Amino acid sequence: MDTQGWYDVIEFAPDTWQLGEAGRWNMFLLVGGEKALSLDGGIGVGSVRRLCESITDLPVEHVLTHTHWDHVGAVHEWESVGVHPNGEDKLANDYTAGCRDFVQTWDGKPFPEGFDPDTFTIPPGKFGWAVQEGDVIDLGGRRIHVYDTPGHSPCSISLYDERERVLITGDLVKPGQPLFIQVPTAVLSQYGPSMRRLQRIAEDNDARFVCSGHTDPCEDISIIGRMAQFVEDVAAGAHEPPEKIEAGKWGVVDEYVSGDMKIWTNDNARK
Repeated sequence: MDTQGWYDVIEFAPDTWQLGEAGRWNMFLLVGGEKALSLDGGIGVGSVRRLCESITDLPVEHVLTHTHWDHVGAVHEWESVGVHPNGEDKLANDYTAGCRDFVQTWDGKPFPEGFDPDTFTIPPGKFGWAVQEGDVIDLGGRRIHVYDTPGHSPCSISLYDERERVLITGDLVKPGQPLFIQVPTAVLSQYGPSMRRLQRIAEDNDARFVCSGHTDPCEDISIIGRMAQFVEDVAAGAHEPPEKIEAGKWGVVDEYVSGDMKIWTNDNARK
């Protein structure tokens, strides 16, 4: 397995890998009988495609759960990629600025051989096909269902793997981490409906894992409903007032806390 000394890889279900970058960003590889699906690409310090192709000999397609800078790092490694129609025109954006502070201040494990933080860029990708509500990605004996789940981004999708009962939510459901509803694309009022949708999907299918782009696979599926209620209470003004906190590159945000859950949001998302 070619981790390039950079990626952390766990197979948490049969033929189902979480590919971790720098302990912050998660990608996924789902392997079927005829082809494999690579979901998201981190920031692209290493080669996600090289890693995927060291795990499987099958053809690998690349799809994005959404088009934020910390998910698009591998789009240039494929001839074209799949994304929700609302994200099609975002693939040509230059996302380098989003992660420049990370690569220039990183003091953890060594970067992959040949990587130069001073010249690092995230090259653009090419739109190949739309991935949206109602689509079923057939990997050969393994079907992945696609759902539109806006809230974190207008192009956010979630995917449910019916064979291994794995629900991948992009950045929508993040057990153990603050929900990022302060990013420029976030809409607070959309979070509740999308989360309730995922709750029904997980409960109706007896899902085993809920996964995100930033947290480890979680077997406590009830977290989706609890987060949905928390978001709905905040959106309705039914939660106690937030605390103003300094959130690094995001500036000052409103932080709501409920037990082991947190929400970061701001006035821009209350629209």
